[in-house]
Amino acid sequence: MEKSKKKFKLSGVAIFNIIVGILTVGLLVYFIVSDGGIIDLFKSKEGVIWWVLVLGVLTYDLSVVTDAVVTCIFLRSQYPNTRFLDALKVTCVGVFFSAITPSNTGGQPMQLFLMSKMKISVGFGSACMTQKFIVYQFVTMAISIMAIIVNFDLFSSAFNGFWSTAFVVIGFLVQLGLTAILLVVSFSERLTGKLLNLIIKIMRKLKIKKADKRIARLTKEFHMFHEANRMLMKEKKRLVIIYALVTLQVLLILSVPYVVYLSFGLPVLTNPVADWFDFICIQSFVLFTSNLIPLPGASGGAEAAFALYFGPLFLGRTKPAIVAWRFIVYYGAMIMTAPFSYYTKGHKEHAKKLEEEVNDIIDENQYLEDEANKQEQESKETQSEPQPEQVNA
Repeated sequence: MEKSKKKFKLSGVAIFNIIVGILTVGLLVYFIVSDGGIIDLFKSKEGVIWWVLVLGVLTYDLSVVTDAVVTCIFLRSQYPNTRFLDALKVTCVGVFFSAITPSNTGGQPMQLFLMSKMKISVGFGSACMTQKFIVYQFVTMAISIMAIIVNFDLFSSAFNGFWSTAFVVIGFLVQLGLTAILLVVSFSERLTGKLLNLIIKIMRKLKIKKADKRIARLTKEFHMFHEANRMLMKEKKRLVIIYALVTLQVLLILSVPYVVYLSFGLPVLTNPVADWFDFICIQSFVLFTSNLIPLPGASGGAEAAFALYFGPLFLGRTKPAIVAWRFIVYYGAMIMTAPFSYYTKGHKEHAKKLEEEVNDIIDENQYLEDEANKQEQESKETQSEPQPEQVNA
């Protein structure tokens, strides 16, 4: 009797990834072959100043190196023997998995896995990555607010219609709300405790499988996270250095469109000439508005935001500018950091093993707690028994 063949079935995640892949490739092809695209630019007399475009790649690469330096500083606060190469691996793993997952959600879990392989505790690693993200959010938010105040005229066209205004306002509010939530979770143990209790109530109400074990693990990780946060906040000098480095990192990322602008030879043609500060202000807007799109790399949203804000400055060369910019900060970044995904090999098996170890610890703690309660109950019952009356001499 022949064995029945297993039916091939696509999961929802696989279907989503296929759709995103088609969308991303479709956008890239469109910007390359359509009228006014990158092929037309190569055919034109002006062309591209290639060495300047290479400078744009190096600018982004330097931002990744700066990120690795910040990661190294955080990790060395508890693990002084951390090598810069290890911190660079953690950073590149974060860049790669953030690029291929919706809303950059896959970066930090993979970073934590890699750090656990380096014998760095999950609680401390999580605190480091969260603090680094908070600093990054603060810096980008500050630059965006400064851009609105100083160069509002550059964005006035974005507030002409209902949808464009909503796009900008919602994007800003989402970033502000995310930063506020991270601050509460990081620094207010009381509010975090209330949030944790709410999560526990929801888990029990929904009758989630192994809820007690998950709750115990979650509580332990929150406790470890806050302890690590307190330790990280003690050294003020270190925080100042970190803020300075993250500011440099953000400015390097925001500078890439300006380098693309220079590589097209546009400063000679544009009147008035847009300067570096203008590009920094505009690109800060592009970043926080495109983050509304819950797709890998904010596909579609990033291109739309770039075209909306930078269109008037690129004088009909917006399509090739988008391709050059996206290649440097997204496609090129994925290609550059993809080899580092090798260090996350076996993450599923490791996660399963880690969960089993945690469950064993929780089971042992539960057994000890039950035994202690049993002994306490027996002691109470013994004390409540009537004592024999003493015989008078």
